Amino acid sequence: MANTLFGYVEVSGSNTVSYDATSIARIDRVFVGPAATWHLFVRYIANRPHPVARWAYPIALQISPLLGEATKSITPRDPGRSVIGYDAARIQVTYGVNGQAIAIWPQGIDLPPRRPGTWLELKLESGGEFMFVEGAAKWADNPNGYPDEPVPGPTSAAARYYVPQQKITVVWHNVLILRAKELDKMVGKVNSHPFLGKPPETLLFESYNLAMENTLDLDFPVRWAVTCNFIYRGIVVGGHVYGWNHELRHDGWKEVIVETGSGPGKRYEPTSFKWMFM
Repeated sequence: MANTLFGYVEVSGSNTVSYDATSIARIDRVFVGPAATWHLFVRYIANRPHPVARWAYPIALQISPLLGEATKSITPRDPGRSVIGYDAARIQVTYGVNGQAIAIWPQGIDLPPRRPGTWLELKLESGGEFMFVEGAAKWADNPNGYPDEPVPGPTSAAARYYVPQQKITVVWHNVLILRAKELDKMVGKVNSHPFLGKPPETLLFESYNLAMENTLDLDFPVRWAVTCNFIYRGIVVGGHVYGWNHELRHDGWKEVIVETGSGPGKRYEPTSFKWMFM
């Protein structure tokens, strides 16, 4: 078998393609070769995209004996200790599309650097909060707030201010080695530099969750899926963006300083999120 990989060749009739609305595309390729090297061939091809449809990756592998007059099998003496062996194998590789892994992220949300072999899934939910700001509201017919003319009362809806927010979830898939202590250090902090397209101090790392997931890996088929939850809060006033370290006072947005035990500091400590997914 000249010009073959580990003795395997692709058979005639291989590389069939089907399309449907669920999986987008499915491609099946069939190879035959020596059973002694099937694991080497599978390890090689399992992590590589289809050579033509580069957006399709293996999602299933089927290894079966190649039966025929020219092949041989070796039956075990003790079926409880060993299994039947064959000298030739047939390998079917099924390719599919992971739309979340290849999707182009929305304009304005930058894709962060990520560890090779992993991919990021994005979820976003828009919302906001109503803030009550005492003394910040005035009636249009009393702009100076004269006490002998109508002014908003302490419970008036006029003193309510809506602040838009976004709940942004990034799921980090196919993680083998997770440095959880590094994530722990970032929880409760805000971005010191632009991250996910958001200005500094507007993105709060609220929490993260872990779940195990399976992967197409013959050596170790278990990975981590890390769900990172962020809350974006950016208030644009006159070209300036105020974030989590500012609150609205009667005379405008002001930075909040708190006593941290080691001296006064910002309410939410800024830190870099750039390498979070590396």
